[in-house]
Amino acid sequence: MTPKNPSNGGRSPLLIVFLTVFIDLLGFGIVIPLLPIYSKAFGADELQLGLLFASFSAMQFLFAPFWGRISDRYGRRPVLIGGLLGTCGSYILFGFANSMPLLFAARLLAGFFGANVATAQAYIADVSSERDRAKGMGIVGAAFGLGFTFGPLLGGELVGFSMRAPGFVAAGFSLAAATFAFFKLQATGAATGGGGSRLFGTETLRRALTDRRIGMVLVLYFLAILSFSGFESMFIRYGLAKFPATFGVEASIEESSMDQILAAAPIAGRYMFIIGLMAAAIQGGLIRRLVPRFGETRLIVAGPFFLGLAFLIIGAASVWPVVLVGCALMPFGFGVNNPSLNSLLSRAAPAENQGAYLGLNQSLGSLARVMGPLMAGTVFTRLGPDWPFYVSAMLLAGATLLAIGYRARYGRSFELSENAA
Repeated sequence: MTPKNPSNGGRSPLLIVFLTVFIDLLGFGIVIPLLPIYSKAFGADELQLGLLFASFSAMQFLFAPFWGRISDRYGRRPVLIGGLLGTCGSYILFGFANSMPLLFAARLLAGFFGANVATAQAYIADVSSERDRAKGMGIVGAAFGLGFTFGPLLGGELVGFSMRAPGFVAAGFSLAAATFAFFKLQATGAATGGGGSRLFGTETLRRALTDRRIGMVLVLYFLAILSFSGFESMFIRYGLAKFPATFGVEASIEESSMDQILAAAPIAGRYMFIIGLMAAAIQGGLIRRLVPRFGETRLIVAGPFFLGLAFLIIGAASVWPVVLVGCALMPFGFGVNNPSLNSLLSRAAPAENQGAYLGLNQSLGSLARVMGPLMAGTVFTRLGPDWPFYVSAMLLAGATLLAIGYRARYGRSFELSENAA
């Protein structure tokens, strides 16, 4: 397939890609401020809450390569539309859930159908040139950030009306996006060779393990998501432990009333909203100016460095304004890192297997979102509320060194490729 420039292909297809990723991350983030509520309403302990948080990502880990290879074989359009319809159904179940088993079922379904983010990334690769690849991935990154932004906000604000409201509103978004995709999304991505002959081939994994240009990018992406997902899951618990008055709670969750926990949920959602909005602005706007000036291989060094510095500041904070400084710095690191890594992976992967490799990357990201909350929760319990952020900072210091090595090894070849494009 000959790639097209998105600017020549119209805005509607890219808007569908944006909405698909947005709704996927909306489902991931919507539960963040609701977890303390579930612990009160359904008597869930910390292990159950951690598993509930991780179940969504566990399904994405298992099925992202599946959806990626399905899209390589049959095209991106049916996968994207089907995923949106399935996500709609999972949100409806989420709205009706009145017990932990039903919540788990809803989250598992949402993760299964939401595992098609790699298909959206592959669609970007189909319609963009190599020169514009990072800009296109920035659109995905912006949707990623905005979904994470509005998910916690939606969950926190709507729960004040009803425990069911967040799920039903999210279901409406999914149905609207699926309808729009049905009428507007162009068909693309069906494989013409052997790349789509198997749904779970071993060639993708084999090359990822043997080709260092691909493998190092996958490791860098995994470390970034592992660290950031730990922040997502522990930030509210960290705030309630060290700065409870900031969230309007004067005592621990166990000692607070249900009304107090409900009142804290919107406050938590608003903080996550601001962080996500900044990340989305960087990924959707600033990245377009930074890539031509610095190149992806420089940005993947800056990303983990600034993200790790932000976590270090948050962990060391003794007053809430210092926490806000770290929160302000964090979106820059995350915002420049992910689109650049996705662009480098797309350019290194074979053209006929874009969906498979981006699916593998999405799967590793989902694995990181399973491990991150569990790792952060364990560290939080054993060492204290500061330590999840210190551990994340140490992981990202290692990622920064790895990125420096990647740039030294491959930076020149990417620069030559850009000049030739």
